Amino acid sequence: MSTSRRVAVAAAAVVVAATAVACSGPGDEPGEGTAGSGAAIDEKVINMPDQPGSVEDYEGARDDAEVGACESHDGVLQVEGTVTNPESDDQDYRVYVSAMDGNETMGIIQVDITGVAGGDAAEWRTEFPLSGVDLDCVLRVERFASQ
Repeated sequence: MSTSRRVAVAAAAVVVAATAVACSGPGDEPGEGTAGSGAAIDEKVINMPDQPGSVEDYEGARDDAEVGACESHDGVLQVEGTVTNPESDDQDYRVYVSAMDGNETMGIIQVDITGVAGGDAAEWRTEFPLSGVDLDCVLRVERFASQ
């Protein structure tokens, strides 16, 4: 996937997630300039096999999820958290984790958590090959009945 397509996909997903994204000016390409922390900007990371909202009858479930850690270590942003199923039936979750540098989306990664029993919690984790030290993690969470 081309860099411009990845940036477009990232921007669209973030808009869907109601996250504000700043527009880049002409000539701003991943890998150029500096991040807010003064570190070189990494190439954007996009790992979303599924389009947000693509599961029929999904529920927005942001309140079901928590970020436990969002920390950079040795050039890798490590993110972990939990989802808690408030329903009585088993549920699957699709969590889209956005790594944000201020208003700029540096990456989006999809995390699938399956078969969370009613009333139970499940842990999840992912990582981005990003070195920014002041990155924030923003979630979009979808819940749907387990198959």
